[in-house]
Amino acid sequence: MDYIIEEIKIDDIQNTLYLVEKVFNEFEAPDYSSEGIENFYKFANYNNIKENLNKNLKILIAKDEEKIIGMIAFRDYCHINMLFVDKEYHKKGVATRLVNSANKYCKFNNKELEYITVNSSPYAVEFYRKLGFECTDSERTIDGIRFTPMKLKVDQDTIKLVIPTEEYKDQVMEYRKIFLENNESFDGCAGLEDVSSYEEWLDFDERLKNKYGKDCPPSIVYLAIRIKDNKLVGIIDLRYKLSDFLYNYGGSIGFSVLPAERQKGYAKEMLRLILIKCKDERENKKYNLGRVLVTCDKENIASSKTIIANGGVLENEVIDKANLSESGIIQRYWISLKKHFANFVLNDPNVESVKQKLLSINDNDFKGDIYLNNFTKIKNPYILENGICMRDTGYKWLEFYDYNSRVRLTAMYDEKNEIVEWYFDIARMIGKENGIPYEDDLYLDVLLTKEGNIILLDEDELKEALERRELTEEEFNEVYNVANELVNKIKGKVEKVKKFTDKYLNLLLENN
Repeated sequence: MDYIIEEIKIDDIQNTLYLVEKVFNEFEAPDYSSEGIENFYKFANYNNIKENLNKNLKILIAKDEEKIIGMIAFRDYCHINMLFVDKEYHKKGVATRLVNSANKYCKFNNKELEYITVNSSPYAVEFYRKLGFECTDSERTIDGIRFTPMKLKVDQDTIKLVIPTEEYKDQVMEYRKIFLENNESFDGCAGLEDVSSYEEWLDFDERLKNKYGKDCPPSIVYLAIRIKDNKLVGIIDLRYKLSDFLYNYGGSIGFSVLPAERQKGYAKEMLRLILIKCKDERENKKYNLGRVLVTCDKENIASSKTIIANGGVLENEVIDKANLSESGIIQRYWISLKKHFANFVLNDPNVESVKQKLLSINDNDFKGDIYLNNFTKIKNPYILENGICMRDTGYKWLEFYDYNSRVRLTAMYDEKNEIVEWYFDIARMIGKENGIPYEDDLYLDVLLTKEGNIILLDEDELKEALERRELTEEEFNEVYNVANELVNKIKGKVEKVKKFTDKYLNLLLENN
């Protein structure tokens, strides 16, 4: 798509504010109180914007020919105030390009800049996460405006992950030479140390099967390329299944960075980017990974910090019988790809408008958090093959997060507040991050229909995860134990379950 980004002119202010109003009213206003909406427009009005453009406020706009399709406002060359893109241009990279343009603008004009900050609306939190922003606090509400404080470290150059091509032949072979000369470990390099030519290295599947035998898992290799100068700074590979060696020592992901490019944040960013690819592939049903194992030498503090910063949780430390480490001890970290946050529907393109409500409960019937997704506008209804509609305009999903339980219940209601069905997710754990509840899913689900029928779902996914060694036989059996206990608890109790969820639906609707 051909469009330009430029600094706003006085003549563009009014049309830009028309765009802001249209997008804000549809996507963000439903999450704000009347007080919050009023305070937003105190800022986003013609006189205030014009006055502040002569002070510390800057605005960049995206134009498709003469049509304004997006805008970003930032102050003091360090803080994003607003980011809006016309709905027709969502999911086309406009918002990302606006943020990157603002990033460069701020760095050029603020030589001391370390972080760009933003108070993200609930709708945009996941978008900013994908750009590398990190939450610095839990969600807040001030003057009726809901937001999550986030920041992006900007003292490193942007990188991208690319599939190896002929374009990078010389750089890869130079990478190999440097690592051999410095006696470096070729982590994540897919046997680069063993080849004599780039063409030989590119024959990954056949070459690695010959080296490691029939247990060699399918994998993919990416080059980490610094965008500003197209320079190779690191190599990372993802293995889609864990052999005995990988399960005990090597892990699902291996990566390395050129010695001269270390301590610049590249390893952390490489791991973050490949985890995004893992999640995208899961959404595309390509490999269905649920979590990945990442390992490092116990004494490699930089690597352990990189893994932890990307969500790694230490499972254990093992004696290094493969002689991969200097310390003799390998640390094994798991990173979940199936953390499902309560506000995930904000990133669904079919959800055009949703009101969300979180309520903490501590009574005789339930202790924990309950999250309501009240779908006020759905683009395309979500209808199952059996004809049952799970989500449409006016539907409501009520989610129960008991932090001492292994089960997350979702009660689904139609536009008349009549129950559609109850969905129970079996979880590795139920937790809360930055004020938002989540369940770390363990594949197996239990469905309770309004007629009282009970159905186990996704048993095939659970068995595939066991085969990939994402969980142990003991964990596999425990999932079924939890499911069986649940089935026995709800069997023949459909009216009791309905009374329970109806009670809290009415409570949250009263408080919404």
